[in-house]
Amino acid sequence: MLERFYPSFVYSSVIDIPYSLFEKNGIKAVIFDMDNTLVNSKYIYDEKVKIWLKDLKEKGIKVCILSNTPNYKKVEQIGKELSMPYLHRALKPWSFGFKKALKILNEPKESIAIIGDQVFTDVYGGNRFGIKTILVEPIDKNEFFITKMKRPVERLVIKKYKERVESKG
Repeated sequence: MLERFYPSFVYSSVIDIPYSLFEKNGIKAVIFDMDNTLVNSKYIYDEKVKIWLKDLKEKGIKVCILSNTPNYKKVEQIGKELSMPYLHRALKPWSFGFKKALKILNEPKESIAIIGDQVFTDVYGGNRFGIKTILVEPIDKNEFFITKMKRPVERLVIKKYKERVESKG
């Protein structure tokens, strides 16, 4: 049962994900969580993220932001600054937002991945929807109260995931 919460891949940050991962795994489109994945709690992103995204798009990978935040203006701002389509109020882990992102990306589920910092929204939602999942560490410690409450349980899930990966060699 815990497998539903296990990511396909784990990296420290978005910019640590090698471009070759997408090619090797047939990934042609990526859904990005926004908060604490692309931007910090003040909606600031590192210029390295912008460069990494630009390179990713130049390699032909389609991209889209799928954020749970109800703050449309912030999602719009970041989407425009990073030159990518965006959706807010996604209600992850439920499939509503994923279905909308699928239409924007116009790719089959098998060729889509989600990159996010939360196990119970991004990873679980992506796994339920049938796409590859890439977990990254949160950018900063300043998080919404609900997210802070979930982090200790997430750490236990990640620990179990790492034990499983190590036992498989």
